[in-house]
Amino acid sequence: MWSAVKKKSECLATEKSHDETKGSVQVTHRKVQSVQAGGNVTFSCKLTTNEDVIQVTWQKEIDGAEGNIATYSTINGQKIAKDYDSHVSFADSGLQTSAISLHRVTLQDEGCYRCIFNTFPSGAITGRMCLKVYAISDPKVEAKFIPSPDIAEDSKKVVGMSCSATGKPAPKIYWRLPSILLQKPREYHVRLGNQTVTVISNFTHTDSKIIQEYPIACVIQHPSLNVTLDLPMDSLAQGQDSSMAPSVAIVMGVMVPLISLLLLACFLCCCLRHLHDPERNLARTGWVGLCSLAEEQQSSDGNHNLTPLFCIS
Repeated sequence: MWSAVKKKSECLATEKSHDETKGSVQVTHRKVQSVQAGGNVTFSCKLTTNEDVIQVTWQKEIDGAEGNIATYSTINGQKIAKDYDSHVSFADSGLQTSAISLHRVTLQDEGCYRCIFNTFPSGAITGRMCLKVYAISDPKVEAKFIPSPDIAEDSKKVVGMSCSATGKPAPKIYWRLPSILLQKPREYHVRLGNQTVTVISNFTHTDSKIIQEYPIACVIQHPSLNVTLDLPMDSLAQGQDSSMAPSVAIVMGVMVPLISLLLLACFLCCCLRHLHDPERNLARTGWVGLCSLAEEQQSSDGNHNLTPLFCIS
């Protein structure tokens, strides 16, 4: 039967063995610990009586069963199970006091652990502790223009503001808004396969000038992180420029073919006028005659050093 004695300053739990007749046998340890994913944590157990300890065993509770993590004995020394040897080490390898450290903790390390003192003649004396793993990532806030077919080009543009973060447990998101903005943000929760939750909070406003004049911030609260993110105003300027890009592309796509067609029409018109102009045709015939006479004169004189004539054929 278990009984717990909570120590005020150290948050230590003292647990007795299963047998009530062995009330003098005790194990002290921290009952609950928490750590951020990627950090390190150390579990420590201390046997408070002078029992003869043969071996100390560390286990993790997995789906209602216990799996060995590590053992220590005077004969065999330190032994760490193959599945844990990459991120578990002994911080204290003794028979009365034992401690193991978990390095680069992941969400899968969350759960409850046991330290077992195998004693003589009392038998197995167990201490139990639990670990909570927190995770937080990708906190961000952004603002951008949202295209709306119902709003005219020269009217106020719709601005969408969004704040999001992914974590375990789910982060809490609040907005610091000026009193002139009374909108209630909409919040969405997306559960991911790695036990984390993505929280998205957003709202819209139709006057970007108000947003640029009054400070707006997103507050993200989490057991491992409390942060305030100011709404970036430069994203609105970039969004305004990018919103003009489709219009410019449409204008260019229409104007370039139109100008090409106009130039082609002018060229064809000039050609047709040239073919139907009798004076131009007569002048063209005269040039041909003069060229022919000049060629005959050059061949009869036998002068091959004269400058050649370029004649229209």
